[in-house]
Amino acid sequence: MTKSNIVTYPAVFHDNEVGGYTVTFPDIEDATTSGQTLGESLVNAAIVLGQTLHDQPTVLPSATTITELMHQYPMAFIQFVAVDLNQVANYKFNPNKPGIFQWQSVDDVFLMVVD
Repeated sequence: MTKSNIVTYPAVFHDNEVGGYTVTFPDIEDATTSGQTLGESLVNAAIVLGQTLHDQPTVLPSATTITELMHQYPMAFIQFVAVDLNQVANYKFNPNKPGIFQWQSVDDVFLMVVD
């Protein structure tokens, strides 16, 4: 069994104009995704977080506190998202849907929501 390499970062969920959510990670510049529902947005957030961090150097950025982000984004929903970077290899980019990733099974996506 592979050892876990779990990282956690706060995600900011903004209502978007098509009725879903746009998700950004203020600490991870290129990590942005979206979803039609909050659940879909959370799963996509974990996937894009994992993919983005997997491609970065070994030194990962520090996570901003939720308190700081609540002051910066008073109208947004803010939630920690965690991902096991060792599981990222199971994700596949879907070229027909930019920003959307596919996975082999639900077990391949490690998503943990931390209150």
